[in-house]
Amino acid sequence: MSSSLLPLFGSLPFAHPKFLPLLQSHKPFTNPSQLSQSSLTKLLNRLNSTILSREDNADRRAACIIATEIVSMDEEGYVLTNYGKGWLGTCLGFVASPTSSIPNVPAYSSLLQQMVYSAAQYPSFEREVIHPIMGKLAVSLGKLFERCVTDNRPDWSVIHELLSTLKKLIVHSPAPFRPLLPALKPSLFNLILQIPTPTNPYPSIPDEIRRSASEVIACLHVTAGKAQSPQSWGAEIKEALGGFGKALNGITTDAWEEEPVKVQPPNASSALPELPVESSTRLPVCLDWAEGFTEVILALLRYPTARPVPVPIAQIVSAGLRCLSLTLDTPTVTFISPQHQAALLACLPRLWTIGVQLIGILAISCGDHLFPHLSNILEHTVWLAERTPASMTETQIQLLKFHRLLLSLYPPAIVPLEYPTRLLRLSLTRVQPLLENRAKSEIPSGNTGGGKRGKKRARGAEDGLVGGLEGRDARTFHTEEVEVIIQALFLIPLLHPTPLFSPSLLTFSIRLHLSLYLSIPSLGGILPSAAAQSDLQAAIQHVLEQVVLMTEGEGGTGRGWKSLIISVLAQHSEKLAPIVHPSLPPLMRPLPPLSQLHFFVKEGEEERKERLSMGFGIVDETNGAEEEEAADGDMVVEQSTSQISSSTKALSGDIKRFEQNTAATQYSIPASTTATASLAVPPPVSASTTPSTSLQPVIPAPSSSISSSAVVPSVPIPEQPIQFSSAMSESITTQVESNFISHPSANADEKGKGKAVVAATATSAKTTQDMDDIIMLNDEDDEGIPELDSGSDDFDEDDDDEEEVEEDE
Repeated sequence: MSSSLLPLFGSLPFAHPKFLPLLQSHKPFTNPSQLSQSSLTKLLNRLNSTILSREDNADRRAACIIATEIVSMDEEGYVLTNYGKGWLGTCLGFVASPTSSIPNVPAYSSLLQQMVYSAAQYPSFEREVIHPIMGKLAVSLGKLFERCVTDNRPDWSVIHELLSTLKKLIVHSPAPFRPLLPALKPSLFNLILQIPTPTNPYPSIPDEIRRSASEVIACLHVTAGKAQSPQSWGAEIKEALGGFGKALNGITTDAWEEEPVKVQPPNASSALPELPVESSTRLPVCLDWAEGFTEVILALLRYPTARPVPVPIAQIVSAGLRCLSLTLDTPTVTFISPQHQAALLACLPRLWTIGVQLIGILAISCGDHLFPHLSNILEHTVWLAERTPASMTETQIQLLKFHRLLLSLYPPAIVPLEYPTRLLRLSLTRVQPLLENRAKSEIPSGNTGGGKRGKKRARGAEDGLVGGLEGRDARTFHTEEVEVIIQALFLIPLLHPTPLFSPSLLTFSIRLHLSLYLSIPSLGGILPSAAAQSDLQAAIQHVLEQVVLMTEGEGGTGRGWKSLIISVLAQHSEKLAPIVHPSLPPLMRPLPPLSQLHFFVKEGEEERKERLSMGFGIVDETNGAEEEEAADGDMVVEQSTSQISSSTKALSGDIKRFEQNTAATQYSIPASTTATASLAVPPPVSASTTPSTSLQPVIPAPSSSISSSAVVPSVPIPEQPIQFSSAMSESITTQVESNFISHPSANADEKGKGKAVVAATATSAKTTQDMDDIIMLNDEDDEGIPELDSGSDDFDEDDDDEEEVEEDE
């Protein structure tokens, strides 16, 4: 296949646009010895003659680019050893010539760089050809760089290519470039700091050029040799920190009243020019300097050093926190002008970016050495993230990414619990715009019943039908807002496994993400694109998957919300395999998992406070809940009062007969009630015409006539006999007598029947009570956990025993 392309390459012009793509895709010159020697020799001879020609044209530059590609793919060194010496001299002559055209330099410099790199595999060629010319090559590249930088209209693409070549050659052969440092370093700093020059009084350097120049600065320490390179690296970063401190002092002077700096930066280099005196002119210059020195520090910390180097961690952390401590709330001096103050506020996002970059690169490069400063860092960054306005989306994205980086390197288990809690609340509030947050009066309700609660909910429902006409329709999200939500979702899985987390906060977070996952398909109309919708769904699914894999310390597989999440997820990923197919059965546990106890109950007061504190909820929810509780209390009192009144009026003269027959015994008269277990016993209510007579609390006994779904509270039997008025002693139903009262009979048979009836009634009541010991309440009740028996059967059995004793008497 490769041999068949050689005749095509031999007849195709070098400047043809398809020559280089075919060469890069097929790579025919990997093993030149296996190719047709006649076709190979013909092609290489034509390429060699084109490069060695004296005329600089497009065909020659294209031939240099093709030669660079052939040398890079040649694994045998055939092309380099046979043709490299002539090509090296031609390219070096063009680079060193002061009259060569600067835009045409990259083609020759790239071929020079590739030949120097490839010669390392062939020691004889490197010793004979490369080493003798390295000094001249370094001087020629230095002079060419000066020509490019001092040009009135610099070609930034050529400068970028030249900086890349300088970096690679300095790392490959440091010694020849050591004499260039006094002239090369100031030129690099002029690019990094955008310092005005006579040829360019108003520089505007692209960010790529400043970054490339910083990378060249970061590799200059290798020219000092293996033994001295760590000290040279330390001197470079101290010089950068000194310049950064001088720039930051120029920003804060006559501007902010900042706190005293605890760790002073090193002294700035004397080679730096003086800053302008006028504040309006000094501020943009200092910002350029701060960003430039930050790039140098980042490049130095990114450079892979061969030996340990001294890193001033405390000074870098202090510099970063100094930027992060300047906020919208920082007080300014009294004599500041409005124009200067506006410029200061406008530059705050750039300062915050510098701060997170310095601390972030320090965390990546130094690892655990940053841990002593972690609490101080989180105190500044979390505080800033909580107070950043929602409109500053870029700053929010940077802070969320920064905290994601920190918590990836330092798990939340080793940081104070306060910061993961605040970060989770912050992340949930960033996700909040996806949910509807309307006032309670704007939500239409289908409950239009006749009760007070139904009328309350139905009030104002017509506003929900015309809400969209008044401009309250859901708005469309911007791409930056979606990015903020996605970054918050990326941060949340790192926060969930925090030990000692509040159960209410964790439960609310899981419920919220389940709700979001189920509602994402319906949010396509408010999202900017389908890609944003898929990204959101993938991020939420990742959160839920990490929740399922999270351990609760329960000694086995959780059977609570984990099974629910697994059933809700549309696609079971490989991450859920240990949960869906565990290698071992779960351990025995006497109680349900903690997740089930916390997740499958009605929202408690603590979780409700957490939700409302983060802004999740409707405006009038608090007042509405209090009104509903008050209305429910009124309804309970009215219902209980009416039931007691109707029951007491229904009492007949049989009570008088019952009192005469059992005058020495204390009884408790039941009232027909349907109150639930959560209903408190009402206070004594007067039901007679005599003001001095009062009604004691009513104690119902178990009976087959009471509904099995009703659970009544038990109250201790009063010590004094219950007093009844004449209005209460009117009648009593036969059902009450047969269920709760045993009358003495005239003969033994009736007495035996009475005993049998009492025994059967007690047994039936006991069975009913045992079946109703554990009853799950409805959604409207306060709790959804099982309610245990209150022990009222013991009192009821005592009553039955007393009745039997009286009958025997």
